[in-house]
Amino acid sequence: MSLIRSRPVDISLYLPGFLTKSAEYKAGLDAESGEHERMRIVLLDIEKQFNVKTVDWGINLWEDLYAINQDRSKSSLISRRDVVLAKMVPPSVVNEPFMDRLVNAYVADKKAEIVSYIDEYRIEILYHGGQILDYDNLRKSIREYLPAHLGYKLVTFTSGDLYFHAAGIVQNYKKITVDMDSSVHLEAADTTIHYAGQVVHNYRKLSISGGVLNHG
Repeated sequence: MSLIRSRPVDISLYLPGFLTKSAEYKAGLDAESGEHERMRIVLLDIEKQFNVKTVDWGINLWEDLYAINQDRSKSSLISRRDVVLAKMVPPSVVNEPFMDRLVNAYVADKKAEIVSYIDEYRIEILYHGGQILDYDNLRKSIREYLPAHLGYKLVTFTSGDLYFHAAGIVQNYKKITVDMDSSVHLEAADTTIHYAGQVVHNYRKLSISGGVLNHG
């Protein structure tokens, strides 16, 4: 939280309104307000230097305080802030995410990667060629925070797209022409046709039965 006001200074807000009706008095108030406003902006700029996340021209003082010796002309302001922050808050656990942040403080494109080989007690730091801002201080920082039983290797790699184009000239060839017969001949040959069929008779069986007549 800032202790300095965020809105521009206007002294007339603290005085009776009728005073500004005088041109001479208003001119005096405007002059005083302008001077106070310039001081407010200066104080805000100074206040930024007390916070590592917002410091700019005061970064040299932070680096001197934590005895950070690096080539300041090659490192960006953001990278220099990251190095100071790493010095201010020593990690409770040095792990891959921490080492990743530490190493990328010295890498221009922030794309360095940490690869761990636990069984071999070593790590590899992969980075694009030409991106390291300060080799000496990068090695010092790695050795300062990396556990003593672990070794490390800096590995430069470059990725990109490769397009291969090929061309040639035909010197020998053999031409084969296959002609096609476009005439059409239709012919119907005699053939024997066989017919088969079946005659079926339908019939109905009728049964008539009767009883015996008795005479008494």
